[in-house]
Amino acid sequence: METSYIINLAARYAAAFGAIAVSNALNKVVVFQDDNKYNIEVYDEVDTTFEAVEFQFDGKKILFNGMLMGDDSSIFAPPLMMDFAREKNLIVTDVSGGDAEVIERWGTRPWNIDIKGILIDTSGRQYPTEKIEELSRFFDYNNVVEVVGQQFYEKNIDSIYIKSINITPLEGFTDTVQFSLTASSIKEVTWTLLKPND
Repeated sequence: METSYIINLAARYAAAFGAIAVSNALNKVVVFQDDNKYNIEVYDEVDTTFEAVEFQFDGKKILFNGMLMGDDSSIFAPPLMMDFAREKNLIVTDVSGGDAEVIERWGTRPWNIDIKGILIDTSGRQYPTEKIEELSRFFDYNNVVEVVGQQFYEKNIDSIYIKSINITPLEGFTDTVQFSLTASSIKEVTWTLLKPND
């Protein structure tokens, strides 16, 4: 038997993050349930492939842009809102007697990433305590997290580490929880043997 749920994402995003511009694709999302399988349909006018994000750690995957932790979940995880910021790492010397500067060394710092999202229990319509626990365990993982998604690839990011987390129940929506993570990009350390035959 197929059941459908209509979720008003615009109201939830506005309650979670303030007045934001929400595309028509997010105004109404229909989640179809056939037995214990869920399928999400949005309007076709918008290409949302760039919004798909996946975190891989300790043999597990957390997916966003669909059902959290895969198709057998009833927790809807809409696409994340991610802000990326990066600075130069410069050594600057002032030239005496003027307002000129000399850049002696150039470099770039890692990406700082602010990740915001919401989780919605589409089945029980209750506080999604089990998924909040999984999100907390994700934060407790003290190692590098591999990332998959166009927004990471275009910035040459393949791994991140999580620095902080904030989880807030959303007032007026008992089945919805807002969360935010801060992270930084990181490159894996590789070792090279200079004389492998010695």
